[in-house]
Amino acid sequence: LEARERMMKENYKPRPTTEGKTSLMKMILNASIEVPKVSELADEDVKKRVSSASKVPQGYVNAYVEAYRKCQQKPGGATISGHPEARFEAYARAWAGCNQHVSRDYRRSYARLYEHVACQNHGNVEKFQEHFESRPEDLVGRLVRLEALDAERHLGTMFDITCGNSYFDNKAYDPNEVWGFLPYGPFKSKEELCKSPVFQRQENEAGFAIIETVTGRMVGVVMLSRDEPWNLTVQLETPIIKPSSEGCVELIEGVFLLMDRLIALGYRRIQLAVDSKDQVNKKLAAQLGFTKESEIPKHMVVKDSNRDSVIYGMLNSDWSKGARMFLFKKLHGAKLSKADQTNNKKEDEIDEQNQKLAEKRALEEEAANAANGQNGKKHQ
Repeated sequence: LEARERMMKENYKPRPTTEGKTSLMKMILNASIEVPKVSELADEDVKKRVSSASKVPQGYVNAYVEAYRKCQQKPGGATISGHPEARFEAYARAWAGCNQHVSRDYRRSYARLYEHVACQNHGNVEKFQEHFESRPEDLVGRLVRLEALDAERHLGTMFDITCGNSYFDNKAYDPNEVWGFLPYGPFKSKEELCKSPVFQRQENEAGFAIIETVTGRMVGVVMLSRDEPWNLTVQLETPIIKPSSEGCVELIEGVFLLMDRLIALGYRRIQLAVDSKDQVNKKLAAQLGFTKESEIPKHMVVKDSNRDSVIYGMLNSDWSKGARMFLFKKLHGAKLSKADQTNNKKEDEIDEQNQKLAEKRALEEEAANAANGQNGKKHQ
């Protein structure tokens, strides 16, 4: 411990941190837009469309219109009375909101699930529309959403659910149940928590609050660290949640939303490092479909004590070959899982056909232009 303190003091200065959104968080979150009526992006009135389009990121308008028209041709369910365009708008804003670099199969799946949830009834149509208008960046699932972790918005609740005191229907507990295996915590005050790595992030880190869709209550926090885009790898930290939420479906979906977006963005490997004595998070790794890769003795010094770590990994190849489908089915049921797979397969075929037609038209135009050029030379 003396050696560690000396080396850290002599060789390394504290790295800069921020409470705001890091570049990694901005990449993962949905697009930030400022349009009072996003539906106008698909309006036949050119003036309205152009006026709205000037307030959104590049590529958003084309993506919105493409998705809106596609959902018009094949909506995901029956029309909602009084809201005839609700499905088209929900599908389009979910599709267009994704980072423009994510895969198309991810966009289809994310947009269809969002449409399904947002258009279950009249109440949901209005609720999800209002939420989108106030927080378009959030990643939205069926049971939970991920919000960019923000001290002003989340600090108070995060402290309340992890400090050990009774909270709503949860009894008091030892806060070390939450913080015992982590390098920091428990905290005596909100101010201490705010100064911790939970809210003070380095540029290669990210933090998200997991929020229940129905109640709006906070389940906990999921964070990323060690982002290495040059290797297309990133580390998922063990989630920080109240003990009563351990292994709950809301936690699983929150982590799923994050992992699904990371793989869709192009990451090849997501790593999870767990204290060898932490049985709860070792179980969580198995629930999420991670593969145990190795055990590292004397991996870290945590709270002045030795920590051996178990290293788990999720590869993009494993995700696409079955891990994603397994979790999707576990979260949303066999019916939605089958619909998701069927829809993606059909849309893949349509995209392939459209690509071939576009290539054919391009070749025909090229041939026609060449022929016109030859005719012009003959006349000369």
